[in-house]
Amino acid sequence: MSKAPGQGRKVILLGVTASIAAHRALDLIRVLKSADYDVRVVATRNALHFFPKETAEVFSGHKVETSAYGLGPRVSHVEWGQEASAILIAPASADFIAKMALGLADDLLSTLCLALSSKILFAPAMEERMYKHPATQEHLSTLRNWGIKEVPPDTGSLASGKSGVGRMASVESIFSAIQEMLSNESTYSKDLLGKTVLISAGPTYEPIDPVRFIGNRSSGKMGYALAEASIRRGAKVHLISGPVALPPPQGANVEYVETAREMQEMLFKHFPSADILIMAAAVSDYTTDSTLAQKKKKDGTEWTLHLKENPDILSALTKSRHPGQTIMGFAAETSLVRKELQDKLRRKGVDLLASNNISEPGSGFGSENNSILLLTHDGSSFEEKSGSKKDLADWLIDRIILLRNRILSH
Repeated sequence: MSKAPGQGRKVILLGVTASIAAHRALDLIRVLKSADYDVRVVATRNALHFFPKETAEVFSGHKVETSAYGLGPRVSHVEWGQEASAILIAPASADFIAKMALGLADDLLSTLCLALSSKILFAPAMEERMYKHPATQEHLSTLRNWGIKEVPPDTGSLASGKSGVGRMASVESIFSAIQEMLSNESTYSKDLLGKTVLISAGPTYEPIDPVRFIGNRSSGKMGYALAEASIRRGAKVHLISGPVALPPPQGANVEYVETAREMQEMLFKHFPSADILIMAAAVSDYTTDSTLAQKKKKDGTEWTLHLKENPDILSALTKSRHPGQTIMGFAAETSLVRKELQDKLRRKGVDLLASNNISEPGSGFGSENNSILLLTHDGSSFEEKSGSKKDLADWLIDRIILLRNRILSH
């Protein structure tokens, strides 16, 4: 079998780690080869328990490598992999994700990830509890901060027989992600390059007892779309997310919270280093006076809940801002009265206020679309726009940049 990459073709190093999903790497080889990529496979030693090495060699046209010692006495691992345009790790086990985040290099694949300047894309595959474990999430955040791209796992049947998040993304999703990553064409201006954008998204949950909570219907879709738009335009993004059913945006540093107090803590942690703050989260206005340690059972009597106001996070943040920071607030309302919105903008101290009428059919919470009424910092100018949340996200980023340029030029 030839060991030389195909001339004129982009070379992809396909890393296969120990996971029950390893056999699906064969489908990836086939799809990548059909798109005229030269695929060279590097497997971890334990991956071979799940991965048909000989079949992969037939599909790829190259020997499957597992050790630098097999490359030959005069071939270093750097020389062997230097023509690679990208390293695609699919499946990526929890163990291998930890190795990458910690900079460990105890086998050929982990060494190549450290030694080569190639772009890296990985597709996690593991049980749901492993994927959601704080250690794994911390490692994922580290990799995203380094610019390493993730194809988030799907929800589906897992090796344990249970259903949950952790199933390796579809071959189609992984192929689309590698195509996008290797494309030299970009339709987006990098007008946020070098800027840090802090975004809050989703609802907050205020516990009543171990079963019940006070919450709202926010899906987080608008905040996540804003995070994705900011990343496309070159920003470093910190996303503080309430409980949502959305995959993390590729390239964002995501930290998950539940309560308004937790969200406040995370926002204040990152706000001093942010150039732009976008408060898209629907933070609960009220919380319980106290949380019951045990589930409240029905006993045939009325139950009165005593509520108290949560802190006004946005107002507190604007009071601690430093020169050069730009802040956009959101207001989810059941009616849009312009005078009330002007009062809210001034009271909150924000530069822009994006409000939407959540009672309108087909927009607002949970919908793919939205209708925004945008109020600028002096309180005199309104703009209206409807469309998909993805399109609105870019429109709102445009307005933030225009305002920043106008303020900074004076």
